[in-house]
Amino acid sequence: MGAALPTMAQEDPAADVTEVIVTATRRATSVQKVPYNISVIGASDLSTKGITELSELSRAIPGLSVRDVGSRDNASIILRGLSVDPLRVSNAGDNGSVAVYINDTPVFNQPKIFDIERVEVLRGPQGTLYGSGSLGGAIRYIVADPKMKYEASAGGKVYQIAEADDVSYQVNGMVNLPLISDTLAVRVAAQYLDDSGFTDYPFIISGPKSDLDYEERVTARASLLWTPTEDFEANLSYYMDNVKSGGRTGGNPGFVLPAAADGNGDGYTNSYPANSAAMIGRVLGDYEIGQRFEEPQSTFYKLTALEMKYDLGFADIISSTSYTKRTGLGRRDQTDLLLGLGYGYESYPDFRAITREIDDFEAVVQELRLVSNDGGVFDYVAGVYYDNENLFGTSEEFTPGFAEFIGGTRTDNLEYYSRSRSLYSEWAVFGELTWHITDQWQVTGGARSFKLNTKSSECTVFPLYEDANNNGYTCNEDVGKGEVKDTIYKLNASYQWTPDVMVYGTFSQGFRRGGTNILPPEGGQVFDIDPSQREYAPDTVDNYELGVRSQWFDRKLTVNAAIFNIKWQDVQLSSLAPGNLPITANAGEANSKGIELETLWRATDALTLSFGYAYTNAKLSEDFYKERTNGRVIADFKEGTVLPGTPEQQIGLAADYLLPFSDWGALTLHGDISYSSEITTSAEPFRGDDANLDYKTLKGFTQTNLSLGWEPKDNLGIKLYVDNVFDEYAYVASQGEATYGLQGKFDIPIRPRVIGISINKKY
Repeated sequence: MGAALPTMAQEDPAADVTEVIVTATRRATSVQKVPYNISVIGASDLSTKGITELSELSRAIPGLSVRDVGSRDNASIILRGLSVDPLRVSNAGDNGSVAVYINDTPVFNQPKIFDIERVEVLRGPQGTLYGSGSLGGAIRYIVADPKMKYEASAGGKVYQIAEADDVSYQVNGMVNLPLISDTLAVRVAAQYLDDSGFTDYPFIISGPKSDLDYEERVTARASLLWTPTEDFEANLSYYMDNVKSGGRTGGNPGFVLPAAADGNGDGYTNSYPANSAAMIGRVLGDYEIGQRFEEPQSTFYKLTALEMKYDLGFADIISSTSYTKRTGLGRRDQTDLLLGLGYGYESYPDFRAITREIDDFEAVVQELRLVSNDGGVFDYVAGVYYDNENLFGTSEEFTPGFAEFIGGTRTDNLEYYSRSRSLYSEWAVFGELTWHITDQWQVTGGARSFKLNTKSSECTVFPLYEDANNNGYTCNEDVGKGEVKDTIYKLNASYQWTPDVMVYGTFSQGFRRGGTNILPPEGGQVFDIDPSQREYAPDTVDNYELGVRSQWFDRKLTVNAAIFNIKWQDVQLSSLAPGNLPITANAGEANSKGIELETLWRATDALTLSFGYAYTNAKLSEDFYKERTNGRVIADFKEGTVLPGTPEQQIGLAADYLLPFSDWGALTLHGDISYSSEITTSAEPFRGDDANLDYKTLKGFTQTNLSLGWEPKDNLGIKLYVDNVFDEYAYVASQGEATYGLQGKFDIPIRPRVIGISINKKY
């Protein structure tokens, strides 16, 4: 959606369009000279449009679909339709079809947008330079580095969500200090967010809760820049993100808690806990869900990175080293999931189930690159890459009182336990070589050879079924490992037809790692698991793209466009194993093709208009059906099924108008309208002959945002804003009936109308 567009290099000093420099190609280049489809949105545009979250970038970037599922879970990031059924709520996000970076460092969370220079969005596979996980593209947050001068800022905002009881607020600050003149500087930025949330939980066992999807978030970054000589610089940074959410965002409107006697005289069905008797007949509203337990999630993320650059004269050698640590603790209400399995839980009138989940993730990443200087007949980038990741997690499921109900004496209430550890390493060598055949014509070839090693151990046990009379359990681990070696390629050619018009064509490949699914042992007492469901293979894509980057009418009009066709092999899609256990499965081949268009028109010195459009047709291109010898269907993907999460049509229109007043400062008016067509929530509409109740079509919607900014002084800015002006109600994701039943299901709506005011001051 084209709310912000890049501008072209300013070859004429008199031109009134500012040059925008990006580093997506691993060298500093004017964005209009990059020979593939890239968008960039700078700090001033981010501020004007009120973009502080990754999910809000969808308003500004055509073809980018970020489905915001609330503060508890990660949003799904989709470019060019390459998705992994991201619309089932999960704190795992979308399994890495889009790579995310802070500067040159890969990140494993979804950062807040603050104290930043720009965001670069690279469309299409970026496998040669960005490696695994960049099937659909890459997003780079280019943060503000320390400067050799003093500067500081402070500000905040206060806002009211239409469906919330309390006011929300955010405060932020930054200070940049030169410690040693022209040699050493430090920059520290921090932000605190207290978002009230807007989803109510009227059926909580301990009593109704309002606005339970609140978010409390502390984000901070500190950087130390050292430039002892003109040829060398080092930037040591620490980034911390501490997020606490009270529960899920959602709505299950129209659900009524039924009054059906179960024969024991308590006046409620066996499917509901005892205290819900007083809620019989209660109808859920648009922003209410039926969970019986609160579902909080806390995540602490920290990233330490060291980036160094040394000028060798003929080239720069660049090192990027990082260490990531992420820990998470959460709870989930599993009551409705277990009641739907038919294992006798429904016979217990007060049945309830809740989980406790812990995860611990560590990663060490090292990349070393050699980047040639510009100006020669040949340019090159060559490098080596190493990534080592360690993930450990446990999940415990408790069913209070059930052991006693069935005549057991077990007291720990532990019905299910799983433990998993996965080790992943990647070695790669990569490079790109550009031949400037003439001043206008260039050809680039690239390759990346990699080796992926995975090792996993897991165990799953059902203690209540092992022994209902004694605490304790035995969890025997299954161990697996694998290795993948491969090489992917890239070929690009571009021609600078005029100083302001460039055409290009690209063939590029991308890949994503495989992995294992955490499942109970084969032949266990509870679920009949197929061995083939325990692992899924890497998937790859071949991308064919043609595009143009251009400016017209003295560079007042920018028009960038591309068409693409992507072939996706061994596509990884979300599915379900017996027992409604979520897994990732390989499902044959898919195809995504489409058009992307961005335009920016500087109509007058005061008025700027932008328009963006994306058409994406992403579907499975072959049938994939599989069943066990006992006839149980374990995969049923149909040719022509639309891939989930990506709207076929995305349209965005934005306008900015500047009103200068000599005595009262300047006023800035901004408005943007975005449209997203309908999407589906799964790539598996059927399982054999049975409909998949988790498959839905979510209707398209239009959202409007307005703001009025006032700068009474050069260093002070005040803004009034309204997001979702018409309080549009639409869904972006779903937790389906097949998995969590009629009460436990919910759909995730877009954020209701938000009215706020922000104030920022620079020093």
